Amino acid sequence: MKMNKFINLRLDKYFVFILTIALFASCSDIDDRDFEDERYLTESHAAAINEAGGTIGLQALDGAILSYLRDGENGAGSTDEFGLKAVDLGMDLRGNDMDMSRNTWFGAYNNYDNVILTSNDNDFIWEFFYKVINNANGIINTIPDTSPEETLVFKYKSHAYRAIAYFYLIRIYQHTRADDSTEAIPIDFGDFVGQPNSTVGQVKQQIIDDLLIAYNGLDGYARASKQEVDASVVAAYLARYYLTYENWVEAERFADIAMSVGSIESDVTHGYDELSLSEVIWGSEVTEATSEVYASFFSHMSQINDGYSGWNHFKTVNSNLYDMIPATDKRLAWFADQQYGPGVILVPDTWGHYNITPKYTSLKFISQPGPGVFIGDYIYLRNTEFYLTKAEALARQNKDSEAQQVLYDLNSVRDDSYTLSTNTGQDLIDEILMYRRIELWGDGVASFDMARLGVGLNRKDGRENLVMPGADLDIAPMDARMIFQIPIREIDAAN
Repeated sequence: MKMNKFINLRLDKYFVFILTIALFASCSDIDDRDFEDERYLTESHAAAINEAGGTIGLQALDGAILSYLRDGENGAGSTDEFGLKAVDLGMDLRGNDMDMSRNTWFGAYNNYDNVILTSNDNDFIWEFFYKVINNANGIINTIPDTSPEETLVFKYKSHAYRAIAYFYLIRIYQHTRADDSTEAIPIDFGDFVGQPNSTVGQVKQQIIDDLLIAYNGLDGYARASKQEVDASVVAAYLARYYLTYENWVEAERFADIAMSVGSIESDVTHGYDELSLSEVIWGSEVTEATSEVYASFFSHMSQINDGYSGWNHFKTVNSNLYDMIPATDKRLAWFADQQYGPGVILVPDTWGHYNITPKYTSLKFISQPGPGVFIGDYIYLRNTEFYLTKAEALARQNKDSEAQQVLYDLNSVRDDSYTLSTNTGQDLIDEILMYRRIELWGDGVASFDMARLGVGLNRKDGRENLVMPGADLDIAPMDARMIFQIPIREIDAAN
């Protein structure tokens, strides 16, 4: 079998060199950690690490993976390849609740043009996640299980990165409701040997094995910042995994852990651009040095900046979902309540628009300060998601009163007029799912929720917001277009 171009990306010689240094240098305490400006490892990194000793080398490798999750191809590919948030945005644009006004960057996600095996977007997704897997394998395979705990921490984190990558891949490249015996994607363990596709069941087992190793290994680990993976981050992905595959007991258990991180913000108009927000479980800080400017999440989503959103590439909410939001709910402010004319400043001291802001345009994600600066932090996980996960898991177990209370704990903060739900059974589940669509709009979970729930795409539902020409689609849940084809370069390399 030929070498696989993406899966078998060989470890850079400096990666191996740094690992060697990290494992055999003397131990030293690390008082501070800063990987904000670290995008790629170079020979100068290796020299500096060689002098530092201790676990500095592993911290650098871990930081490089985190930087890659933030940056992706660092603008080298195209404006829509900026890492994990690019994938999240693309997946949301495949859902029922987010629309675009015109066909531009990310338009191929919105109209399903990029699912084909020759698509550049398809190549990006595949290569992005397999690079994460490849680098995680490099750490996992080099650190012996008998290593000191301060070294093993980085192995546990890498198990988490690998699991996260496979969890995205299995849901993007195969139907979530596919039988476990269905052919899926290759599993790679870093041995540089082309692998045939594994089954859905095998990939799921690999994901849960990695997540449990990471969770148990990181139990008790105190991270330095929300940029790092710890047990709470892994618990969040375990909750997502178990909810996806309908293990309601375990989904409830791990959602409870994830939702306990921080507290729910009473203010919802801050723009979701700061890791310091109490709701944030995991994310990445973006500085002037690391901002990719126009090739960034906030360039495409922040209506108050002179990026793609402000340039008439509006992202709008399905008006039918907007109409479901109670008039007293603070989340109504996440979307423009009317059309604003050119030059209207929506947030004080920010850019004076030279384009309109149509009704239903997203105002949830805003980065400050103003023109040409996109330094909003990237938020990957928020605790509010897991209130809804726990509520759904409880309701699926017929624990209606407990589910009602968890839903109330969230919604009463978002809406002062919200009262404890009296819904039960399927009506309660439907209410929880409605609030998932509202609360998690733009967070990258919508199309994955559709897939696990067996919901198809229907943009012919009478919505009044702007819909990109050609994107008014109606697609059945198990239609071939609901998943991506394995890229042609991967198929050619494997054969």
